[in-house]
Amino acid sequence: MKKMIVIRGPLGVGKTTVSKLLAQNLQAEYVSVDTILNDNNLANDETISLESFLKVNKIVLELANKSEKNFVVDGNFYYQEQIDDLQNKFKNDILIFTLITDVETCIERDFKREKTYGEDSVRYVHMITSRIKSGYEVDTSRLKVQETVENIMMLLKN
Repeated sequence: MKKMIVIRGPLGVGKTTVSKLLAQNLQAEYVSVDTILNDNNLANDETISLESFLKVNKIVLELANKSEKNFVVDGNFYYQEQIDDLQNKFKNDILIFTLITDVETCIERDFKREKTYGEDSVRYVHMITSRIKSGYEVDTSRLKVQETVENIMMLLKN
């Protein structure tokens, strides 16, 4: 079975940048939870339901079953149930990395984006994603993207 590597955490922590570089380094497929939500009209409400995220998990499983490659999945993962469901689908073939940093750093990073989410959204997502403790925690506060990827690569070798 292929490996599923989940990169999760709050807005502005560096998930997408890290996930794309990690996927490139591992020659793996990159999958964005946000893209799946948008492409399948699952992000219609202001707070996305657990049901929508569970549908995303089903789509991720279908994509993984059609591919020969490992997967790097990039998402906030607001609900523990979403993580549990993905772990049940992939059993021992899933590794979760939670990127962490302080909320002020996330706000600063969000402000520099082309499409910002705004301070209130960053604070809210930081609060709800930080409640969930899952997998390996990687503090991105003082790390460059490449250093974060290297840390994850070292953890993958263990």
